[in-house]
Amino acid sequence: MGMCGGIGASLGLNASHKRFIPAYHGGRLLSYTLLGIVLGIVLPLLGIHAQMPRWSAALRWFSAIIIILTGIFMLLPATPLRRLERYGYTLWQPIARLTRAFIPVRSHSDGFILGLLWGLLPCGLIYSALGLAISSANPLTAALIMLCFGIGTLPSMLSVTFFSAAIIKPLTSDAGKITLALTIIALGCWSAWQALHMH
Repeated sequence: MGMCGGIGASLGLNASHKRFIPAYHGGRLLSYTLLGIVLGIVLPLLGIHAQMPRWSAALRWFSAIIIILTGIFMLLPATPLRRLERYGYTLWQPIARLTRAFIPVRSHSDGFILGLLWGLLPCGLIYSALGLAISSANPLTAALIMLCFGIGTLPSMLSVTFFSAAIIKPLTSDAGKITLALTIIALGCWSAWQALHMH
């Protein structure tokens, strides 16, 4: 919601834009899937394979740490994740300029391209999902993991799009932020526990 909630809500503000929502999310899911494919191809080329448990465990730990930092980031004003996202935003700026040409969304193709570009937006949760995806060191598996990550975001994103005011208000309250942050930290701890038991 923090990553794409703003654009999702803006697409829902005008009733005429709602028909472009499937194209937008289709582009976003394709963007995540392509990221998985590319990184899944690069690692084997570097000699890193799924059969190398040390690399798989290290990448899984990276994913867990990023998830935990994301939760802490929601509770504290400054965390190491902010620096990581700052680097990501530097790379994002040229892409951000491209997105302006497709806002407001006027067609299905505009929505699709906007979603494709928005899928590259720097976000701690994307980094953690990519860490999990590339730990497979397999293009198809990495693509499937990133696709599932994207599908997993659909319920919340569609809720923001169609019920933006009702959804965003409680989630941006202090209690809502704390609840979400603790949930994310718990997810990161569960992922770390899995990494600890990898063989």
